[in-house]
Amino acid sequence: MQISVIIPVYNAEDFVTLAVESALAQPETGEVILIEDGSPDNSLTICQELEEKYNKVRLLRHPHGRNKGAAASRNLGMKNARFNYIAFLDADDYYLPGRFSVTKKVFEDDPECDGVYELFEPKFESEEAEERWKLARKPNVNRQSNASVSPEDLAVALINGEVSNFHMDGLVIKKAALKKSGLMNTSLTIGEDTDFAIKLALTSKLHPGSDKPVVVYRFHEHNQFTAYRSSTKIGKQRIELWTSLYRWSKQNSTSAFQEVSIKKLIGYISKTRIIERFPTRYFSVGFLTKNRLIFFSFCHPYTLKEAIFRKSILHPDCLNTTQGNS
Repeated sequence: MQISVIIPVYNAEDFVTLAVESALAQPETGEVILIEDGSPDNSLTICQELEEKYNKVRLLRHPHGRNKGAAASRNLGMKNARFNYIAFLDADDYYLPGRFSVTKKVFEDDPECDGVYELFEPKFESEEAEERWKLARKPNVNRQSNASVSPEDLAVALINGEVSNFHMDGLVIKKAALKKSGLMNTSLTIGEDTDFAIKLALTSKLHPGSDKPVVVYRFHEHNQFTAYRSSTKIGKQRIELWTSLYRWSKQNSTSAFQEVSIKKLIGYISKTRIIERFPTRYFSVGFLTKNRLIFFSFCHPYTLKEAIFRKSILHPDCLNTTQGNS
């Protein structure tokens, strides 16, 4: 089993060397693909040095050295992967010894398995990073293995927030699985990993791997997800995510899954503030819900028009949908 490890790199001059060397230390690593994403720091120079030092390291960049984000960078890596198995690693994280030992066995035990997801071990680089993570209203960082969920039920369980979404660092997939799920959605400003995971779970057979962490996920002041985001901004980003997922499901999924995804979307629309500090205490829940739906219809007229004709939207429980864990 030979694996292409994809590492997007942006402002990671202090971390990327350890990330690369932790991947190279795994006997299953066939190559490490670095995608330098237009970093303003010294990341490019360090990546060039790593490519020169290790024959398994390849360096890719976007045209003209532009910054295009993590999704586009991972996509570039997946398109250029030389091996049949693909793993992911953020440039500021690192694999633990024996990263792929259980992963390999899961694939061997079930030839029809398309992917394996495993746990990460959180590491807070400072008290400030931990506090910022808490302020961002994140759930428990110790992700569960979801071992009790069957591959057939995993996608719906993920979208309903019944189980924790798995981290990209803990994911290994067959390259062939991308023909069914597609690449990552570069139009999303955040949540592209959640979108990708749900599509994989819906179109492929995914199994949990080791019940112990296989990678260290660093939390520091510069993490994207430790940055504070208002409830309004979080809600709008989630609406963007579920709108995109619903549109994709219309062409690639069952009617039942479309019902689940549109119910999730409407649940977010009905609860998300349109304007920060909107004086909700002066208006009824019903009034606010209707106005949020009207506002959404101006931004996404075709999506809401379709949704109105779906039975799930007309069901009274739809507008009482809880946001769950996403």
